Amino acid sequence: MNSIKRHPLIAFFVLAYAISWTSFYALSGPFLFPFGSIVAAVIIASVTQGRAGLKDLLFRCFRWRVGPVWYLLAIAAAVVIALGALYLNSLLGSPVILGAEPFVWYQVLLMLPMALVDAPLWEDSGWRGFAMPRFSADHSRLFNTFILGLLLAGWHLPLAISSGRLFAPYVITTFLSAFVTNWIYYNSRESALLAMLYHAAANAMGAIFFHGRTDDDLFRLYWLLALTNFIAGLIIILAGRNSWLKRQPTEFLDQAAVQPPSII
Repeated sequence: MNSIKRHPLIAFFVLAYAISWTSFYALSGPFLFPFGSIVAAVIIASVTQGRAGLKDLLFRCFRWRVGPVWYLLAIAAAVVIALGALYLNSLLGSPVILGAEPFVWYQVLLMLPMALVDAPLWEDSGWRGFAMPRFSADHSRLFNTFILGLLLAGWHLPLAISSGRLFAPYVITTFLSAFVTNWIYYNSRESALLAMLYHAAANAMGAIFFHGRTDDDLFRLYWLLALTNFIAGLIIILAGRNSWLKRQPTEFLDQAAVQPPSII
């Protein structure tokens, strides 16, 4: 117990890996896989800080009072990255330009609630609601995001392995997407909710546009998605290098953070 209290971040990732990986292989599938993150966050927050830790976790997961433009950017960034990959795929001769069925613009919005509950709500509650605030403020945002990206890629390995030949682009895209997600996170007052929204929008784009394709087409599209995530991350870091490369103060468990979230 004392080791957990001294090293809560390490304990969180060990427990999140253990819960998700065990459930995946025990149940022969990903049904409970996303819950490893949120369950680990709740347990470690309770053990290390009791009610104050749980309040902080809840506050960060539902921090909705952020600039309205970041709600728009959370969705728009996911759409632009996915459409960029689809456009490049069409230039390379893809037989399916957008999706297997006719597309209307509001499909993404209709898909968002289901995409949110499917994984982002449970995953990012742990990654951004619990873990990111506990990364050392002695390191830059770039360094901390790099480490988080590696840990996220590792956590997804069972899913990546089960995807067959998509393994490499799947893992690389998972790593690179951490930079775009954290761009939203950092600029929305470290709101895990906005990270969830971006994640849900990205998953919704994939659900709409990535099905009904041949194996070769899908394989190429995943590599192009890795490329567009890399380009987006590079632009984000270069444009905001002052904030990404310098040490950043942390607001972890400040007086505002331990207050219960407002629901009105």
